[in-house]
Amino acid sequence: MDPDNEYLRQAVLSIHGFIKRTAEPVGKGYCWETIDYENKPHRNPGLFNGVGGISFFLVDAYPHTRDPEALTLAQGAIDWCEAFSGKHHRRGLHFGKTGPALAALHKSLALGEAATPAFSLANAEVILAEPPGPITDLIGGEASNGLYLLKLWARTQDEIHLRGAERCAAWLDLNMTRDKDGTHCPMCPGGSDKSPPLSFLGVAHGISGIAHFVACLAEASGSDRWASLARELFDTLARNARPAQGGLNWPAAIGREKLERCQWSHGSAGIGLTFLTAHRVLGDSRYLDLAIQAAEATYHYGDYRNNATVCTGLAGGGGLLLEAYAATGDPLWKERAHEFARRCIAYRESTPLGDAWPTDGKGLYSTDFDYGASGVGHFFLRLMADGRLPMPVM
Repeated sequence: MDPDNEYLRQAVLSIHGFIKRTAEPVGKGYCWETIDYENKPHRNPGLFNGVGGISFFLVDAYPHTRDPEALTLAQGAIDWCEAFSGKHHRRGLHFGKTGPALAALHKSLALGEAATPAFSLANAEVILAEPPGPITDLIGGEASNGLYLLKLWARTQDEIHLRGAERCAAWLDLNMTRDKDGTHCPMCPGGSDKSPPLSFLGVAHGISGIAHFVACLAEASGSDRWASLARELFDTLARNARPAQGGLNWPAAIGREKLERCQWSHGSAGIGLTFLTAHRVLGDSRYLDLAIQAAEATYHYGDYRNNATVCTGLAGGGGLLLEAYAATGDPLWKERAHEFARRCIAYRESTPLGDAWPTDGKGLYSTDFDYGASGVGHFFLRLMADGRLPMPVM
């Protein structure tokens, strides 16, 4: 191991210990009390503030922890999510059971298992059986379902999964508006609001997340239709870029000018990642330049939300800095990613029971992926691997 990564290894072991210490055996699985969006404790199967993404970290950290219980906990998390019968969404990558179904697929691939998990296949059947919509976005809508089907198709090579992803994209295309503002769509095309719905720009709820999915579909299918739609969306995003912090950032939605956020969910930290996808798939150097300018802004915004998380904090921004290094080979971006990692680690707290890792709320601790320790830990793992370990939900 690179000796410069020892501080990251120690942080990974700390997060592993936090997850292991707080695991709750339930039936045949394991769950964790996590913190919801209103800063209240709950037990939920989603990636967003729930149990669904914890196994991403446990599985990918196993080569470093060498703790057999890590894989037991990873499978236990998946089993608990699959069996969860409380109120939940069946579809949706971050909010529904599609997230833990992807975690099952991820574990299977990482461990070289021969069979595709039944849970992963069953969730695809749910997506295919229900009509597309009504939400468009990447965090829980049709773009998220389509991205999941693409990832499953890469494993199964079953045309039903690729065709299913194309069905998702066709529904999204049907709900696009093409006007003076470019090509765009609201999060909820059928919404009943009296005012015109907003077309968001960020990865979580906006057209950059949709563009990322469509570009990945173009790459998988070789279809000019999806490449053309991806270009339309990325060109709309390019028109909405605004100078900020020596680089570029984006307002929350088309028609707005105020630059309110710079994080994975809204702003440069996430949008820059999608422009890297655009450059990889579509081959336009302009997209790489936009991604690097987004990374420049992300670095200079720094820890503006005062937390380490993926969704709104340093781990999300650090992910773009790391991917900028992977795309360019420029060591400056690797140095900056390490800087963000060290700032993440500064949020670790020592308690009488052991290390604890906070959410974006002071005094609140969580193991979840988007707002908690497992997502932060996965950023550390990717940094230790110089970006060769992929982001599991992009």
